[in-house]
Amino acid sequence: MRQIKGKRKGLEIFSIGNREYYKLYDTVIVISESTEEGYNIRLNHGGFKTNHTKNCMNDFLRRFGFKVYQKNFEWYVKGAEISFGFDLECAYFKAIPNWNKEHGYVIGQYIVNKYKPFTVTTWYDNFCFGNYTPTLK
Repeated sequence: MRQIKGKRKGLEIFSIGNREYYKLYDTVIVISESTEEGYNIRLNHGGFKTNHTKNCMNDFLRRFGFKVYQKNFEWYVKGAEISFGFDLECAYFKAIPNWNKEHGYVIGQYIVNKYKPFTVTTWYDNFCFGNYTPTLK
């Protein structure tokens, strides 16, 4: 089980199937999907570029050795071998196991994009047909 420093105000973490969600107040800030190659990860600050949002994202990213940081008012995602700007609302990327080292992950493909809201169809596809398993309260 993951360790998170204390309890983050407004943060809910839950799992449905092979996906993990970090919801901060009314915004799903992290969606992680486990795949055969590693993990597909979506980060979404929803326009709230606060230290609290960044800290909640970093609680999740720590297990991969990644982090979100800010420099000159711009956000970045940093991995061991690459960093990329994250100035639009969403960053989508893959976390791939690093076979050259004993542990850790590398950032695979990534794209930074505007947030794409759920439609009624994708909402049901993503949320209604899984087993809800709270992982942290």
